[in-house]
Amino acid sequence: MRWGSPELFWLTVAPLAALLLWVFGAMARRRLIARMGTAALIGRLLSTYSPQRRLTRQFLSGLGLVLLVVALWRPQFGRRPEALHRTGIDLAIAFDISKSMLAKDVPPSRIDAARAVLDELTGRLVGDRMALVPFAGVAFTQSPLTDDTSAIKLYLNSLDPAKMPIGGTNLAMAIDEGVKLLAGSGDKISGRSRALLLLTDGEDVAPGQGEAARKSAQKAAEAGVKLFAIGVGTQVGEPIPLYDANGQHAGYQRSTDGKPIYSKLNSKLLEELTRAADPGEPNAVRVFTYDGNQDVVTPIVNALDQLQKTTIEASIRHQYGEKFQWVLLPAFLLLLAELLVSERRKKTS
Repeated sequence: MRWGSPELFWLTVAPLAALLLWVFGAMARRRLIARMGTAALIGRLLSTYSPQRRLTRQFLSGLGLVLLVVALWRPQFGRRPEALHRTGIDLAIAFDISKSMLAKDVPPSRIDAARAVLDELTGRLVGDRMALVPFAGVAFTQSPLTDDTSAIKLYLNSLDPAKMPIGGTNLAMAIDEGVKLLAGSGDKISGRSRALLLLTDGEDVAPGQGEAARKSAQKAAEAGVKLFAIGVGTQVGEPIPLYDANGQHAGYQRSTDGKPIYSKLNSKLLEELTRAADPGEPNAVRVFTYDGNQDVVTPIVNALDQLQKTTIEASIRHQYGEKFQWVLLPAFLLLLAELLVSERRKKTS
């Protein structure tokens, strides 16, 4: 036998509390009766009162309460094995934490908006394994493939552009790191879909101005990795803010001629990368732009759901037989009987 809700063991205090209340109630009742008058008068006033019936009622209600608590503990007997099959895809998320993501054209900032999008996305992807690849001037694996979305969220909240050792934005390295992570997972199940999701404003300041990123996207196609992108930002753009050591605003990044550097969403490059990674479907929608005013999670979830899902994990779970109803029914009957029993006996003439 086992208990399905051991966290409710504290309810043991309920019958004990009821017992103490009955004891204190009986003592208080005796003191009140003693103050009512002489023994002969009290005997005539309480001629129809039955202490035995009162004890019977208390016994019925007390036992019913005990059985009710036991039922809440969910006693379980017997078990049977049950096969569990979890299906899904492998998804690597390349998350842009370059300084351009601090721009505020998407409130409260691009990076905070991207965090919110990814937080909602991880909550809606069921059964998929996910990995997190932050990138700026370099890319690295923060979290390997896992089905523990809480780990992804924990790492996500700790990402800070100020802590990146190399500034800039290197989309090619982000794609290469994500593809390497997916292709080198050691999982050889055929037919499993692998996808890389870029969460970025699309600006690439690496040498070659996007050409290296296009070649990396082609390598992703050769490795069988689908490429998707969520472009965070606007076409109008916003100056890139600077912050001091205390996190206070300290102006904007400026070019050599002293003018503020504007950062804009480069959706064109993202379109080129996703098409290069999937040349067989040139009309497929792989890029989803987000400026803070539309639902971008639903379409990306729907797009990922179109990919072929295979069994990621098969396991055996033991299902235990619930027997709480065996205790709940007697508890209900005892409490009902307590209501039907009167403390008064019929008056004899």
